[in-house]
Amino acid sequence: MKPLILLTAGLEVVRGMDQRQLFQNYADAVCRAGGQPVLALGLDEELADRADGLFLTGGVDIEPERYGCERKAWCGQADPVRDLEELRLFDWFARRGKPILGVCRGLQLINTALGGTLWQDQKEERGVDGHIDGAIHPVSLSPASALCRLFGEEILVNSYHHQSVRELGGGLKATAMSGKIVEGIEHQSLPVWAVQWHPERMTGEGRATKEGPDMNPLFTWFVRACADRVS
Repeated sequence: MKPLILLTAGLEVVRGMDQRQLFQNYADAVCRAGGQPVLALGLDEELADRADGLFLTGGVDIEPERYGCERKAWCGQADPVRDLEELRLFDWFARRGKPILGVCRGLQLINTALGGTLWQDQKEERGVDGHIDGAIHPVSLSPASALCRLFGEEILVNSYHHQSVRELGGGLKATAMSGKIVEGIEHQSLPVWAVQWHPERMTGEGRATKEGPDMNPLFTWFVRACADRVS
């Protein structure tokens, strides 16, 4: 039986009605790795009982009050409903010891959920530029980390983020860096991992980002971790 992977999605208003928004390549990456993606729609703790893993996908900024900071002018659009849903989902899955994978916003959500903070804009607050609009750059992967075991010590990745980790949340360690930017994290005792880049755009036929390694091993490894919960 394929492990059920719960995917989160943004909430938008279209023609006066709420609509969930999720790029197809997230689901495709999970399917290609042997998982069964299921879209998270609303809050129900039973989701954490029935699903085998949680995939926190990319999206808009997290509201700064969630990590105890005042909103600054350069903070972008937020999604308060999604913030609430994902923070609760993270808590439910983490308390059950089920695997969690975060991508871009997902990494920032995990950090926030564990008491960490974020830079609201890297360029304005740190003078760091060049991590938006699909920019390609190298990242260094920490020895003994899951990422290093999968891809080696240095790889090329894409970037679509203007925010990043400021203070790491409790139990987290940085596993990938690009200069001053935290590009990967994992928890020291829970099956929780995240990357700041977009691996779903770096795998599959006709992948959007041509540079860097095929990221299918990351999704396969995550799905296998979820499958181990089933067996």
